[in-house]
Amino acid sequence: MSENPLKPAILAILKTTEGELSEYQLIRQLEAEQAPFPVTEESADLALFQKHFIIMNALYQLQQSLLEDGFYLAISPLSIQLQCIRSSDKVLPADSADGKLRDYYLDWSQLATTSASDVDELLNGFWQRYLAIDKKTDALITLGLEDDVAWISVQQSYRRLVAQHHPDRGGDHKEFIAIREAYEILSGCYKR
Repeated sequence: MSENPLKPAILAILKTTEGELSEYQLIRQLEAEQAPFPVTEESADLALFQKHFIIMNALYQLQQSLLEDGFYLAISPLSIQLQCIRSSDKVLPADSADGKLRDYYLDWSQLATTSASDVDELLNGFWQRYLAIDKKTDALITLGLEDDVAWISVQQSYRRLVAQHHPDRGGDHKEFIAIREAYEILSGCYKR
């Protein structure tokens, strides 16, 4: 594993920070200290991804080395914090979501092989899932359902409302279309 050149600067910031700081705050402090970040003309999103990756790589490298010194480095984009630990707690979980993230960010090939189109795809997927949460709530309301209902309940409510609002039975076609749209949204949510 290649040593990350930002480790000393990040460690100095962590040592002087009381409490936690966000990744954004860490980036701003590093930029103020003229930290060497990659610059790509290809895409602003790719440049941001590369900066994020290098920061996370350095944090995860530090997490491993600090553990031996009796410190745990808690890492998330919104909260980075150095914590003292007991000697019996000196193990990083390998099979958790944190372990998978750590493995991803410690693999330099991830940085080298991620293209602008890969970053665009990641961002588009994120926004689709983010917007689907709002749409799911609205769709459940349209079908008269609560959160966390079983798929069978969605189907039953859909069938009941379609029979009630079908234009061939004197129902309002706009209401019928809204019911169908809600069903389609929920269909996509439940099949994930």
